[in-house]
Amino acid sequence: MNIFILTMDDPIQTKSFIKHIIVSYKNNIVGLAVSKGNRLTIQKQKSKLEYILSLLLIMGFYHFSKSSFITLVHKTRKLMFNYFPKLFNDPTVKGIAERYGIKTWSINNANDIIFLEDLKELNIDVIINQSQNILKSGLLSIPKIGVINRHNALLPKNRGRLTPFWVLYNNETETGVSIHMVTEELDAGDIIVQKKFKVLPKDTFNSIVKRNYKLANSAILEALTKLENGENDFIHNDSLLATYNSTPTLKDAWTYRINRIKRFLQK
Repeated sequence: MNIFILTMDDPIQTKSFIKHIIVSYKNNIVGLAVSKGNRLTIQKQKSKLEYILSLLLIMGFYHFSKSSFITLVHKTRKLMFNYFPKLFNDPTVKGIAERYGIKTWSINNANDIIFLEDLKELNIDVIINQSQNILKSGLLSIPKIGVINRHNALLPKNRGRLTPFWVLYNNETETGVSIHMVTEELDAGDIIVQKKFKVLPKDTFNSIVKRNYKLANSAILEALTKLENGENDFIHNDSLLATYNSTPTLKDAWTYRINRIKRFLQK
């Protein structure tokens, strides 16, 4: 089975997730593309500063600072590699792929026509998407089996962004990871594999994200195995049962933080 990976340059969680796939399926991966955009990419009408402040409230000062430091170190290492490629390794997921002999692309958008022409030459069975791009029919029609995505929630509930936050905000008792087919409608494709876990009283946004990605490593491999074996006993992603999450506002984040403080004081 020929696999192509479409991703973003994110050192916080995505890099280790994609590396896990590369190591597990290195002989099947025919290419990897890194698209522009990162976890701070939001709709143009939204304020990036407001989103960053919201993340600070949601994550807490320690975890926000830790993530910022990791990102800064990552960007510094990229800069050092760009200036001194003989002295430093490329720290990006693109660099990891190239060290495994995988052909790579750096692209502006996954829907670019020239990039799609390159993909058509690769005889792709499955594309794994972890980019911030909204994928259109031109790309979705290229792989023989389809495009798949990891989503940090139990679809059809909690479609959309920053789902671990909304799980806690809405006091839900269960969450997990869904590996699903990608369609033009947001998070609406049928679910190949779904892993669940209970939300504990002590859970925070950061612990939920950590548990999600731990499950995602096994879930994505299980999904690829099912597709390779031709299994199609997927879970219907019923739009009638769907809920949708937008980017949290500063007010949403402040409400969440106040409620977390109240819960702590009530212990």
